[in-house]
Amino acid sequence: MQEVFVPWGVWYCDTSFKFEFPEEWEISVHHMQGGEDIGNEGIRKAIRASIAAPALREFAKGKSSAAILIDDLSRPTPSFRLLPYVIEELEAAGIARDNVKIICALAAHRPLTRDDLIKKVGLDIVENMQVLNHNAYENLEFIGYSSRGVPIWVNRDLTSCEVRIAMGMITPRGGMFGGGAKLLIPGACGQQTIMLNHRHIHEGFRDHLSEVAKMAGVDYIVNPLLNERLDIMALVAGDTDAAFDYGCDLARNLYATETPDAFDIGIFNAFPKDTELCQAGLAMTALGGTKKTPFNENSTTVLCSASPEGLGWHSVLGPGTALRGKANPPVRRTLLFSPGVNKWDAISLFGERVIFCKTWAEVLLELQKHHGAGAKVSVFPAGALHGPPDADY
Repeated sequence: MQEVFVPWGVWYCDTSFKFEFPEEWEISVHHMQGGEDIGNEGIRKAIRASIAAPALREFAKGKSSAAILIDDLSRPTPSFRLLPYVIEELEAAGIARDNVKIICALAAHRPLTRDDLIKKVGLDIVENMQVLNHNAYENLEFIGYSSRGVPIWVNRDLTSCEVRIAMGMITPRGGMFGGGAKLLIPGACGQQTIMLNHRHIHEGFRDHLSEVAKMAGVDYIVNPLLNERLDIMALVAGDTDAAFDYGCDLARNLYATETPDAFDIGIFNAFPKDTELCQAGLAMTALGGTKKTPFNENSTTVLCSASPEGLGWHSVLGPGTALRGKANPPVRRTLLFSPGVNKWDAISLFGERVIFCKTWAEVLLELQKHHGAGAKVSVFPAGALHGPPDADY
């Protein structure tokens, strides 16, 4: 058997997972362009090389408090590596640690437990600093309506601070990049704002995020770009819009992953957004926005997610919620390989047409039964990070 090892179970698993394939199949593994880790001094240097804004220690000078938005375990951002350098800059500006709030910008996801927080920010910060979960239903401040008519409710702990920093990551999201102001909206907004933004804002989506960030005074970002090993291959800091735009310019090359012209079987691993099944669809980011059509009428998509947290939680896009009243069936023959869930979880998200497999042996049996000998296979080992080079980002 041929073997392909892929990263697996972000935040929960330190070893790779082995995919096995018949010897007679043609296997291609598609990796991003990527880059090496910039190291700790690279982090410090990038934060001080502020883009279109004063260096953070100057930006925050004269202010008495700061809020830092971070993302949750559904995202791989290594906050534990970045926070010490951001806090260092805030202290240099005269803001004491006791006056810094670290807010988990959960959007419509579940709150983080103490063990989750230790993974995300490190034990020392959990023990000694204010680390808070955003609540999309309470502790909100109404700051007005956006130009698109969306009422903007924002986390009150954020608005209570003078310096407001978003520390997410820049990553492909299918025709656009995540990161920048997106950690504020939906991350630190109220349920009504989140739902209306998802439902009604399509054209000019990123412009709307930028507008809301300005309304909320989130004027500074610290955003890494991560390789398949989750090393920090680049980091941008500075003005929310300008630093994000510069990071996107880097991202177009660093995340670029060649799209095959054709395959019989496409295997898309949701790593590093594979903590829960609700995020599994992001594995298809690998093809998001491509102008190629690698599928044929007989192709099979294999969607893979370790899902150590099971089905997961999303109060806007989860099963039975306002924007997902019923399952979204796949448009082509699809196998779902997810050891952390059961068939009912799979059906709740993808409908009864999806072929659920709990083990890789089941996946292989289904593929051999349908495709026989001589199948052409494309594997995307970190599908949620891969970006097609021909996409119009």
